[in-house]
Amino acid sequence: MRTKRVLLVVVQLALVAVLLLSACTTPATQQPAKAIRVAVVMPSAITDMAFSQSMYQALKAVQTEMGGEAALEIKYSENMFKVPDAAAAIRDYASQGFDIVIAHGSQYGSSVQEIAPDFPKITFAWGTDVNTFGMANVYAYTAAAEEGGYVN
Repeated sequence: MRTKRVLLVVVQLALVAVLLLSACTTPATQQPAKAIRVAVVMPSAITDMAFSQSMYQALKAVQTEMGGEAALEIKYSENMFKVPDAAAAIRDYASQGFDIVIAHGSQYGSSVQEIAPDFPKITFAWGTDVNTFGMANVYAYTAAAEEGGYVN
């Protein structure tokens, strides 16, 4: 339960960062608000009853809170056990112009470090680590997974 809450907070913070950055620009004409586009790459299935499922469910909860798919678009790649395959998915999502690309696994750190400089306008988040590699567009998060043992 605590892990889900921590992941929800991380996703919400990343979304707030994107919203604040987009609010600082002055549009030439008033246009309808476009959905924030979030992509997540996960090492296991969204039904794993653990790490990947908690991230997916947290994103879906944020989507509901924001008003549905019109406000928050979610795309995901699951079962990305092989880091080179995950790196290709991360790069592909960034190339498609997703606002936030989440690399949900510490094994993806070197991929984020390599890819993020090529897409300075895309926000990247990865976990579970604290290293942002000194890049303004990279956020890191940790999960309080050890606290799950206290939940009945």
